[in-house]
Amino acid sequence: MEESGLMKKMTFWHVWAIGVGAVVGDGIFYLVGVGASTAGPVSSLSYMLAGVVMMVIMLAMCEMPMGMPSAGSIHLWSRRIQGPGYGTVAGLSYTLMNITFLGSVSIANGIVSNYFFQWTDNAALSAAIWAVLLLLVVAGVSLAGAAIAGKAQFILVAILTSVMLIFAISGVVSGRIDPANYTPFAPFGLTGFMAATGLGLYAYMGPLALLTTGGEVKDVRVLPKAMFWAFITFLVLYTGSMIVMLGLVNFSEFGALESPFTYAAAQVWGGYAGLIMNFAAWIAAFTCLVGEMFASSRLLYGMAVEGALPQSFTKLTAKSKVPWVTILISLGIAILLVVMANLGALSSAYVTIGMTGVGMGIVCWLITLISAIKYKSKFPREWSGLAWKLPSRIRKPIFIVAFIGIFATFFMVFSSDPISILYVAICTAIMLVFYFLYSKSRMKVGMEFEELVEIHSN
Repeated sequence: MEESGLMKKMTFWHVWAIGVGAVVGDGIFYLVGVGASTAGPVSSLSYMLAGVVMMVIMLAMCEMPMGMPSAGSIHLWSRRIQGPGYGTVAGLSYTLMNITFLGSVSIANGIVSNYFFQWTDNAALSAAIWAVLLLLVVAGVSLAGAAIAGKAQFILVAILTSVMLIFAISGVVSGRIDPANYTPFAPFGLTGFMAATGLGLYAYMGPLALLTTGGEVKDVRVLPKAMFWAFITFLVLYTGSMIVMLGLVNFSEFGALESPFTYAAAQVWGGYAGLIMNFAAWIAAFTCLVGEMFASSRLLYGMAVEGALPQSFTKLTAKSKVPWVTILISLGIAILLVVMANLGALSSAYVTIGMTGVGMGIVCWLITLISAIKYKSKFPREWSGLAWKLPSRIRKPIFIVAFIGIFATFFMVFSSDPISILYVAICTAIMLVFYFLYSKSRMKVGMEFEELVEIHSN
């Protein structure tokens, strides 16, 4: 099953880079400091646990893109397996999460960019200017084509992982790791450990973007492999880097820092080392933006192909065959969020939208996971012919752990902000209203995947 309108040029390494870049963003570089001050040295294990849980959640969903490799991904899977209403909510939910992340990550990257050059005396305004410029660059890279975006992502991720690997090795051989910094290992007990795990779960929310590449990857069999190795990459590399960082500098010093890796490098090796680590943080946030732009634009495009959104969303560039309308829509909304964040009267609304976006992403996960569980029984012949599927002996445990992980993420993210749960419920209701008033009468509900492909190719 293939979607012929988009160009299929992405390889394993492109997809791997999308997966690593979508996760290793501002959350890893900044939330690790908060996690360390919340839990102490045990936070390194908290982040490892969070990463393993997220890997299980994503692997549980990997069978569906093998049988339904489409830009519509999340929407198409849930529409076919559970019904069009579920598909609409899942697709719009994930898009909302990605676009809100485009806004927040671009602002974080703007703050990092101020470290190198500040446009005005007002640091917040300068960060906003940087955020808009970075979003424009990401949109330009995205419009150049999936293969070019994938290559750019791969180069940046390769630089990023190399810097982090050098940091970890240099820290070990420097002789400056103080074992006393690891004691007490869990000063805040189980409460601190769970709080840091929640931060880790939040930081690792991006890798589902990898599965939206199904419409543009040369061979869909690389998707589960790329997913697995993307997780192994940042789990090993960043857990190791955290352990080294916590040995170099006592966790109590990380509370109010913007980038603990930058601080640790500067403390041990001097200002130039801090500058290099800050550049790594910049790359991390930028690669995250590329993944989020890719995921949101492809999903909006795929939903439009199926009739859930206006047909104007299906327009592709003549040469690179990328959905330019949905890229520009994602860009416009992200810029609007940046502006909102910097206007005092709208800043609280921006925070509310951000938390709601996170919640809707979790709603999307839940719907998608249920679809993954039902896929085998709903389309047994299609499932049996998949080039890759979960081994039968671990299939049930994978789904159980995935369910637990999704509910744990929801609880840990919103336990301190329960009012956001109401906003998530309201947003879900609005999406259902949109489905009944617009999408339901226009969607090609009775058509199978091959028929949708034929419509798209015309």
